[in-house]
Amino acid sequence: MNYKAKLTSPNPVAIRKGQTETHAPDHDHVWKPVTCTVCQAEFFIGPNRIYGSSSTEGECAAELQALLADDHQHDRTHHDSSNLRG
Repeated sequence: MNYKAKLTSPNPVAIRKGQTETHAPDHDHVWKPVTCTVCQAEFFIGPNRIYGSSSTEGECAAELQALLADDHQHDRTHHDSSNLRG
């Protein structure tokens, strides 16, 4: 697949399920998917294969949920990918 963007980060990332614009080849998306409570969009989250994460899966999921809620609160569409603090 030819992606338009490559997300590189030492931090965990979130990638929207089914999108074809961005990929994060340096990350394992081994944690369970996170679903937006408002629109049901699904995101895969996972740590960098080399650096791991200082945050737990639950902390990263909560951070993503907060970002998704903020998008809805400000009438923004969700990004295809997000760099988490992890």
